[in-house]
Amino acid sequence: MLPQTIATNQHYSATRLAEMRDALGKSLSGDTFCVVVTGSYGRHEASDQSDLDYFIIGREAERSQAPHQQVADILGKMVTKKPAVNGPFSSYITAEELVNRIGLDGDTNSITTRRLLFLLECEWLYNEAGKRKFFDDLIANYVTSSVTRDSIARFLVNDVIRYYRTISVDFEIKTREGDASKAWAPRRLKLVFSRKMLYFGGIIAAAETAGRDYAGKREKLSELLQLPPITRLQTVFGEKSLPALELYDRFLRELSDPEVRARLDGVGPHDRNDTELRSLLDAGKGFSRELIKLLNDRYGPDHPIHEALLM
Repeated sequence: MLPQTIATNQHYSATRLAEMRDALGKSLSGDTFCVVVTGSYGRHEASDQSDLDYFIIGREAERSQAPHQQVADILGKMVTKKPAVNGPFSSYITAEELVNRIGLDGDTNSITTRRLLFLLECEWLYNEAGKRKFFDDLIANYVTSSVTRDSIARFLVNDVIRYYRTISVDFEIKTREGDASKAWAPRRLKLVFSRKMLYFGGIIAAAETAGRDYAGKREKLSELLQLPPITRLQTVFGEKSLPALELYDRFLRELSDPEVRARLDGVGPHDRNDTELRSLLDAGKGFSRELIKLLNDRYGPDHPIHEALLM
């Protein structure tokens, strides 16, 4: 049985996702693009305190046909918090950029963020088949036919590690420069909990590809990565995941409480010893220990995931 807040937020997410899909399905037409959502809705952890981080995916040739305003008008009526039009989200992402631009100078922080969120915490809002096609194309780019049975999806592991380390470094620099003073504490806690859950969910999906040929690796990744991170954890580890999920449930419960969230919003980087923040950060350390235990218990010392994480 799931902890209470996780179960409540999953039900809320499923209900709201169904409403958004229905509204977009009745108003939009065409199969050259899809609309997807990441963030807490993509993870099935949303509450009425959640932002809506969505974007449109299509080919470069169809960019001018993207229904930006129509999508914004429909979704804007359905959620309290939504991203700015033409911001990092609610924008048009080309499939060529999302699927093929991995690494080197062209792979900016924004592209990396969108790609990894699309892969690790994404749900479709319009055109499920289109989203699945882009998704499987991306997985095929991570796992080529040259990947051996004895290996894991190591290219994916490296990109997941890079993404998590990049957002951690960026957070530190923004804090030093004063850019993260607004809602600093919730952002810090998200690194410790939701971003770490995202990271771990990518790592274990790759670990589960060991012993499969390249086609089997793609199939396993597609199966696991289309599950929300919490469900992915349950699928791989079963009841052993409960201690970690109970700690994660506390994080969701605290940030879903408007009074607690308002207090944390006022905690800045110079208030690191704030009692409420400190207690949650300590819970975050326990969460990390539980994830490490799950990893070591399931994957023996000779499993390739350990080498991939180290070198």
